[in-house]
Amino acid sequence: IVLLIAMTATIWGGLIVKQVEQQQIKRNIFDYRVERIRDAITNRIIAYQQVLHSGVGLFAACHSINRRAWHSFVEKLQIAERYPGIQGVGFSQLILPEEKDSHIRAIQAEGGFFEHYTLRPAGIREQYTSIIYLEPLDLRNRQAIGYDMFSESTRRIAMERARDTGKAALSGKVTLVQEIDEDVQAGFLIYVPVYRADL
Repeated sequence: IVLLIAMTATIWGGLIVKQVEQQQIKRNIFDYRVERIRDAITNRIIAYQQVLHSGVGLFAACHSINRRAWHSFVEKLQIAERYPGIQGVGFSQLILPEEKDSHIRAIQAEGGFFEHYTLRPAGIREQYTSIIYLEPLDLRNRQAIGYDMFSESTRRIAMERARDTGKAALSGKVTLVQEIDEDVQAGFLIYVPVYRADL
């Protein structure tokens, strides 16, 4: 009987050890997969930041950037092929209240789609940050032209963090202005500041 109890205990103990080992293996596989996914996401975000830093370089290298130059720059990036997940690459201009009317007139003077340009949402604020360039300028991205991102707190917090640190800042979850279809998706924005040459 003692031998039977010892054998039963040994078998039972062996089964427990095997079960614990299998659980540890599953945990290690799960941890490995999580690490790979985390690294893939991190690398993708870094690539997106590099796209924005190249835009900052464009502004630093050229005295003046216009819509045509921004279009050419973004077109050469081949976003759809090289950077899946990016909806658009844009530039938002800081506008003070006393500059608002002349800013709107200047953009409207470009004609075409821009004849009806205005700052959105309406209202009086201490400052505005209108999206003036956004490529590709397709139907969805046209919805964002003129949008004042400072008017929404999640975007504003990220923009201020980028402005104050000089580093790329990721926003919290937002619904993009471009979401005009029935299946509205959440997204996020990455901001990199562009400073005047004398700052």
